[in-house]
Amino acid sequence: MECEIKLAVDAASAARLKKSAVLREHAVSRPREQEHVDRYFDTGGFDLWKHGFALRVRSAGERHVQTLKGGGSAVAGLHRRTELEAEIGSGTPDQELFSKQLREALPDLADSLDGRQLAADPVFVNRTKRTTWMLALPDGSHVECALDVGELQHGERTTQVRELELEVKNGDPACLYELARRVHETTPVRIENVSKAERGYALATDDKAHAVKATPVSLRRKATLGEALGEILLNCLQQMQANERGVQAGDVESLHQMRVGLRRLRAALAMVEDVVQLPEPMTADIEWLAGELGDARNWDVFLASVLPGLPLAEDQKPALARVEAAAREEAERHRARVRSAIASPRYTTLLLALGGWIAGKGWQHTTLPADPLEQKVAKAAPRLVQHASARVRKRARGYDLKRPECLHEVRIAAKKERYAREFFAALSYDRKAEKRHDLLSGMQDELGEINDAFVARQLVGQLRDRVPQEAGLLGFIEGVLAERALDAMPRARRHVKGRLRDRARF
Repeated sequence: MECEIKLAVDAASAARLKKSAVLREHAVSRPREQEHVDRYFDTGGFDLWKHGFALRVRSAGERHVQTLKGGGSAVAGLHRRTELEAEIGSGTPDQELFSKQLREALPDLADSLDGRQLAADPVFVNRTKRTTWMLALPDGSHVECALDVGELQHGERTTQVRELELEVKNGDPACLYELARRVHETTPVRIENVSKAERGYALATDDKAHAVKATPVSLRRKATLGEALGEILLNCLQQMQANERGVQAGDVESLHQMRVGLRRLRAALAMVEDVVQLPEPMTADIEWLAGELGDARNWDVFLASVLPGLPLAEDQKPALARVEAAAREEAERHRARVRSAIASPRYTTLLLALGGWIAGKGWQHTTLPADPLEQKVAKAAPRLVQHASARVRKRARGYDLKRPECLHEVRIAAKKERYAREFFAALSYDRKAEKRHDLLSGMQDELGEINDAFVARQLVGQLRDRVPQEAGLLGFIEGVLAERALDAMPRARRHVKGRLRDRARF
């Protein structure tokens, strides 16, 4: 199993890394440069890639190495992949070796696929100059450091490759985060969750970035709560990072799903706040990112859900067009802020810090009692879900539900309970629990409409400075939003009282 962190760098940083004091401090060998050509092969229908694997033949001079690589995961830059490799005689795949590798890595696919079905031409080619060092770290870990500068090519399409790989040869993978953090302090880098194979196939298929929703969390019943927490947090980080490409491409839904991933991460930490304390710098950076994503999302909702449904007369539509243009400018300004945020050193620092904290089980190093984290998750999960449910019940019974801010508090509590149920869904087989989850989702949507109306009124207030000549229309919009919220609140109160006041099972 290969375990490495990938860091993307720009041209200036690539040159500086060769002289990096951080890397030279731990180097046990001089940097060695080598040029190689990687050819990636697959069937005509990309059967290997559809199963998450890539077949690579690397040629350096007269030496050729065939590697079947894939599976595993990539979170916070840390790639864990199955890697099977052997030296071969030429730059084209050895069919007998491929069949053997396939049987070991993908036995189900091996029954229907062999080397004869590989296409003769590579899917894409990677031409790279690689500089490598071996590093010995103070904790005894040995790390191979590789700086790759090159180009991926499919036909006439090309894309540049500049990345630093830190692969642990022996030792704790958590050491990679500390090393990456120190490199980042002197030479700005970015977390790279996308492998060269992913980039190459995207080039070959003209694949566009798209929004990625949360995937189910895989948990073992015999795992401790601490181990389960690590898996949950990594799952949330994975969703966040899977949407980075879409956000950078301007996709609105990708921004929404990245925000959902961060919201899930915050909910997971809040769920165990009695025994887990995140370091303050990380907490501050999470709040900063949440603010940037939240502001952008509010404007996207305003444009998609508020303005299109206004009951306007024909003579009001020119004024609406001017208001909408101003709102689109605000939305794009905030999306640009998000793009800048996730390209910033601060974002990379946050991901490296979170990844290192999770990999190093940072919850074991706080002043809070950690004993509950040693419980089996199968025992701890019902308690945590029921605690989240009790918070919903308390707010549904004890709050003044005629006040919109109180309904908003109920909504937030219901959302946290829903996330808790999703985190531990692999451990629950109760049909009533599934119905509770569906109920919470419906209530969140219903209460969310009220919250969206109040947020939209705040945005209308901001537009008064942008289009003061449309004060009349903006006042009308505020009135419509207020009326919508007031109409929805009695129904929401009835549903909260009737559905969320009872105890719920897990």
